[in-house]
Amino acid sequence: MKKTTTKKVAGEETGVPAQLKALFRSFSKLAEQAGEGRPLLRGLRVAHDPTADRFVVVHAGSRVEFVLTITGDSATRHAEVECRAMDTAGATEASPIASFQFDERGVITESTVSELANEKVDITSGAWSVVAAVLWKNMHAQV
Repeated sequence: MKKTTTKKVAGEETGVPAQLKALFRSFSKLAEQAGEGRPLLRGLRVAHDPTADRFVVVHAGSRVEFVLTITGDSATRHAEVECRAMDTAGATEASPIASFQFDERGVITESTVSELANEKVDITSGAWSVVAAVLWKNMHAQV
C-alpha cells in the first residue's frame, strides 16, 4: 500500500477549529436536504456563502442566517452558531432569534431553543430539528 501525504494549503486550519468548521459545513449541507420528503418544509432553499462560515435558509418568505463563530482561543472545544432573521433586502436583525453551541463531536451542548439540547448537527435528523425549530421560532417572532 502506498503511503500518501497531504500538503497544508496556506491559510488552512488544522485541529479543533478546522473540525468545528467541517461539522458546520456538514450541517449546512444537511440543512439543504431538510425539506426533502417533509411536506411542512417543502420549498426550503439554502444559500451558502463561500467567503464566510454562514448560510441562509429561505422558507415561505422567511429568511434566517446561520453564522458560525469560533473564539480565537486555541483551547476552545465549542463553536457557536447565531441565527438571525433577515429582511428581503438581505439586512440581518441586530439580535439573534436563536443560538446554540456544539462541541467537536457535533453535539449541541447549549441552546436558546431548549428542544435542541443534545441534538447532533452532523446527522440528518439533528440538522432537520435545528432548521425546523429555528424557522418555527422565526415565524412566531414575526407575528
